[in-house]
Amino acid sequence: MRLFLRSHISFLLFALTLSLATVGLFWLDGYKSTRLIIYVLFLWVTLSIFFLAIRYAGHRRVFKRLEQGDIVASEFHLDEGSPFSQAFESYLAKQYHAYQIDLQKWRAKDADRNIFINQWVHQMKTPVSVIELMTQNQSDPTLRSIQEETDRIQQGLDTVLYTLRLETFENDFVVERADLKTLASEAINEHKRLFIRQHLYPKIQIDSDLFLETDKKWFVFMLGQLLSNAIKYSPEKGSNIEIKATKEAREYALSIRDYGIGIEKADLARVFRPFFTGENGRKFQQSTGMGLFLVSEICNKLGYQISIESEIDVGTTILIRIPTNN
Repeated sequence: MRLFLRSHISFLLFALTLSLATVGLFWLDGYKSTRLIIYVLFLWVTLSIFFLAIRYAGHRRVFKRLEQGDIVASEFHLDEGSPFSQAFESYLAKQYHAYQIDLQKWRAKDADRNIFINQWVHQMKTPVSVIELMTQNQSDPTLRSIQEETDRIQQGLDTVLYTLRLETFENDFVVERADLKTLASEAINEHKRLFIRQHLYPKIQIDSDLFLETDKKWFVFMLGQLLSNAIKYSPEKGSNIEIKATKEAREYALSIRDYGIGIEKADLARVFRPFFTGENGRKFQQSTGMGLFLVSEICNKLGYQISIESEIDVGTTILIRIPTNN
């Protein structure tokens, strides 16, 4: 209704102007034709109301559509309302149909792209695994360097795969019962070479009786991303990376703490955005800005809450709150 009145403000102003002009003429006439002027004003008001009522009845559906702009126009009434309303509904239906066709085309292209990237990543994993086997148990510094680069490639490929799988998270989600300490140990074992290379020491402070229902694969990958970040930004050799969990009222509080370079206070509010690297990204060129974004997305999918605290030259703590029925 408000949109209807706003769109007819010019007509209302025109009717008001005519009414004032009629009163003005009556005043100039010396108030001699009082009854005639009353009749004229009454006629103007009646015709205006009658015109607006008919207009509103004929265009009600159009204005209702326009006032509900946040609702997708997926239902159409082509045989109801005035001819103008029917034409408007027909136009919307054609536009919506064209939009659906374009959307299906882009979805098909996106699906083909995802299939291609998935196949490419799996093809790349084979030579990476072969290189890893060829360089195992070798003391040659050159081979150790190759192992380091292989680990980086492997981590990058996993990041690509899990980023793509986030779009179809529900199709790749299996709930299992697991204890938190075992999952943390698996994540540490996957990064043990990186711990050894950087001379850092993982420290697990988790009781063995903390069980939860979750997807093991996604959970371990999430912890792996956090450990990778903690290792990357802990240049001081010999320091610890602490993985700690405590049981609270109806949740577990899982924290990953490092004693590294920390994060600038101005960057903390944006660290969970995709591709954001911040000040640390300028110092460490291998930063992609995707690690914490993926972790936050996984937490959101799993129903966890994630927060971060950090101080320059003191370290960073990631806290994940995990709901539990235990």
